[in-house]
Order: sequence, then C-alpha cells, then structure tokens
Amino acid sequence: MGDADERRAEFVASARHAGMEWDFFTGLQQTEAPLVYDDELATGRFGRSLTRGELGCYASHFALWGRFLESSFEQLVVFEDDVVVDWTSIRQLCQEDLSVHGIHILRLFTTHPIRSQVVRYKLLSDHSHLVRLRGHTFGTQAYVLSRIGAQALYASCSKASMPIDWAMSRYWDYGVTNYALFPFPVFERHGKSTIGHGGRVRSRTTLIRHTQRLSWRLRERTARALADLHDRKSPFGMPLDEGQAFFPKLGIGD
Repeated sequence: MGDADERRAEFVASARHAGMEWDFFTGLQQTEAPLVYDDELATGRFGRSLTRGELGCYASHFALWGRFLESSFEQLVVFEDDVVVDWTSIRQLCQEDLSVHGIHILRLFTTHPIRSQVVRYKLLSDHSHLVRLRGHTFGTQAYVLSRIGAQALYASCSKASMPIDWAMSRYWDYGVTNYALFPFPVFERHGKSTIGHGGRVRSRTTLIRHTQRLSWRLRERTARALADLHDRKSPFGMPLDEGQAFFPKLGIGD
C-alpha cells in the first residue's frame, strides 16, 4: 500500500543489490473497472463474502496484469512487499524468455504445501528444479507471467468471486499450466497478514447455498481431474537428474 512506509523501506534495502530495474505498484483498496465483484457468486461458492482486504489484494493483482498487457514488456515479475528475494536467481530467470519453453505462469513462493511433479531437474543450477503444479496453489507473494499467462488470467479473473490465489491457481479453467521453481527463490517475512482472511468472517450458510457450494466443488474437481489427465506430457521430455543446468548461469558483471 502507498502508506506502508516501513515495508517499502525494508524492500528497498533488500533490493539494493538487485542489479535490475524495478518499481512499486501502489495497491488498491477496492475493485475498479473492468473488474467486478459478484457477492452472490462468492457466497454461493464459499458461503461468505470476500473481505475488504481480499478484494483489495485481488484488485491490485488484476490491475497490475492489465497494466502489463498494455505495455511493451514480454514478462512480468511480481513481488509483494513483505518478501525476501534471491536476486541472483531472479536475474537469471529474467534473461530467459520463459514463454519459449512453454512457461507462462511460474510461482516463486507458496504459503502451503503443494502437489507437484518434477518436469525439469537443474533448471537454474544443480539444486534448482522446475515442477508442474497440481491443484490449488495458495499465496500471491511472488510469481512470473508471460503475456500468454497474463492474458489467460486477466480473462478468467475479471469477475471476483474468490480470493485471488484461488482464482490464479485454476489452470483447469483458463488452460495454462502452472509451474513453480523449487526450492523457492523468494520467501515471505514472518508477520501478521494485512489482508484479513475469511476465517474471521461469519458464514452465511443455508441449505440452498450449501447445495450450490457442493455442486460447484464437484464441477471444479471434475474439471481439474480432466485437465490433469490431458496435461500429462511434459514439453521438457523425461526429467533426468543429470547434466548441466538448463538455463545458463549469469556471467561476471551480469
């Protein structure tokens, strides 16, 4: 947020050796067109409304994708302001056109354990691997998008009805494989979340809403299972833990 002076100062200090240009994007506090919030759909799916913090977080990421798509850039790297970054790994990623390798959405951190499958050992180094994600991936602290990834998310997420990390992880809806780098080159500083998660929001459950939610979950699981079945083949071939790193290391002074 624009008034998060302490967080901004900490991030600036941590990025003093980034070796690349970056800029702050001031977070939003409410949705702005063309994004709309559908409270009826949210309560039908989750039994509750989204919190103000959740809506602000959603709107901020959505607006940033839109600004990226209006630009001439080919890749977007997003960090929330409470993270610590391995800038060497990020510079190495940024010198590659990830879309050439079929990587359009790359998560650099998650808040919860993830289901994944190694598709490329030694992506950046002997101990840095590319994994394909399965199921929901929580957290929006750090990720990379190509224009294809951003376009898919922008189209799929134009109606807010769930937290943004839920919406981002629905590859079975927007048709783009989700990847992650493991181990993560970014981690979140420990501290209290400023978003305000729904666990403190009173549920508005009725029999009709419960039925709606159950029906939606069943449709989601079916669609996800079909997508996983269809997306079994890796563009990287059989993953083998041997040879050199797939992406070249940065040279001296890069």
